[in-house]
Amino acid sequence: MDDNSRAVVGHRWGGAEDSVRLAAALRPALAARGVPEGVYVDNGSAFVDSALLRACARLGIKLIHSTSGRPQGRGKIERFFRTVREQFLVEVDTEKVTDLAMLNRLFTAWVEQVYHRRAHSETGQQPLERWLAGAPFLTPTPDALRGAFRWSATQRTFGARRGRGKCLGARRGCFCLP
Repeated sequence: MDDNSRAVVGHRWGGAEDSVRLAAALRPALAARGVPEGVYVDNGSAFVDSALLRACARLGIKLIHSTSGRPQGRGKIERFFRTVREQFLVEVDTEKVTDLAMLNRLFTAWVEQVYHRRAHSETGQQPLERWLAGAPFLTPTPDALRGAFRWSATQRTFGARRGRGKCLGARRGCFCLP
């Protein structure tokens, strides 16, 4: 969500919160709406993951984490979540929504046709109208996005281990190669 306009710049419903699902929401959002100066996030595991830190660094985005235990710093997004519960989720017919893809299509339609076009109680303007009136964000090239969201692994060689070859450091231990 854009702090100034309250426009929803990216979203995705998923079964869990992890870095893969975050990238699946963030990458198309950046392609469509552009690269912001900063992103303000909570301290959930997906938001402290090195993949997000690397993607933001490669795109020149300042990653800002909210203070743990202080929900006041997240008031705007928490208020948006309440709006989603009160205005979108109450209208969703759970008998007809068969999968997450359908839920995402319905949510996108609600955001674009309802939420973005109603005057916001705090700003007095429609979020989309206020977003479009602001300075445009630079849109990253497809190559820049590919590079920012490319999965990578780092391996370090520690030397021979028991005469069995090289030992590569990994997060959860040491793997010996012949």
